Amino acid sequence: GVFYFTCHLYLQRYRNKMKNEQNNKELESLTKRIHFKSLPFDEKHMFDRLVDRVKRPVVISYADRGNSAWKYLSIAASIALLVVTSIFLIDKEPERALVYYETTAVPDAKTKITLPDSSVVWLNANACLRYPREFSQQIRQVEIIKGEAFFEVRKDEKRPFIVQTDGVGIKVLGTTFNVDTESDKTLITLLTGKIGLYKSTNQNQTADQILQPGEQAVYFKSDNDLKILTIRPENTISWVTGVFEFKDNSLEDIMQELQRAFHVKIHIENENLKRQTFNANFTEKETLEEILSVLQISARYKIEKRKGEIFLK
Repeated sequence: GVFYFTCHLYLQRYRNKMKNEQNNKELESLTKRIHFKSLPFDEKHMFDRLVDRVKRPVVISYADRGNSAWKYLSIAASIALLVVTSIFLIDKEPERALVYYETTAVPDAKTKITLPDSSVVWLNANACLRYPREFSQQIRQVEIIKGEAFFEVRKDEKRPFIVQTDGVGIKVLGTTFNVDTESDKTLITLLTGKIGLYKSTNQNQTADQILQPGEQAVYFKSDNDLKILTIRPENTISWVTGVFEFKDNSLEDIMQELQRAFHVKIHIENENLKRQTFNANFTEKETLEEILSVLQISARYKIEKRKGEIFLK
């Protein structure tokens, strides 16, 4: 009986060994016949996903805030993520994403902004400007969201300065100009230098119009049209300088300039009064009341104030 059991045991082990060797041979043969297809790997896409993941805050929620295991686990995860991110950044060194600000001037006041390149922008009341915290190495670009702005652009021949508005772009190297965006049109007035104007439909590098000092471009949004006018540009920035120079201007035109500068609605209730013309210079930063009082001597109108607005009659 013992001999039979021993023989049976050895026989069973031999069969298992032969079976395993046969299985190994079959597995090796099968492996040689299998060809694994490499999966597509978009390196840029994976890097962008990693950067996006790093930028989003990671919140680990746990019931017991005193649980040190969770604390050390979160620290370890953060370190691991930092190491992986650092490896990708060292390998890729992508251009840093721009951070943008939006500044809106308060009502009844103007606001001064100094841009990263030391260019200066004045915003009229309620105007809004979008600009980056730092300009890129190739271009300096800002956007007027709404309202009126006066630009004193620092010259940089290697980096053109772009002002984007609704429907038309402005390209300069270094100059001073005023931009007034309204609901139906945009007015661009050049004081010094030279600027190129590009409609939003322009797909090439050639400007639709080149503006010279003393010219004003009027862009009509409804028909995508640009018209060029010759004007006296000084009064265009009176809201910044506080200096007004009127020569054969109608009282209606004068009041429109004063409205922009002093942020108050002025009504002229007499049609004949609107058409009267005046010559006057105000160079000492006079107040609105002082200007109206001087003009009143010649125009002989009466001044009334109702609900924060001024009426001339």
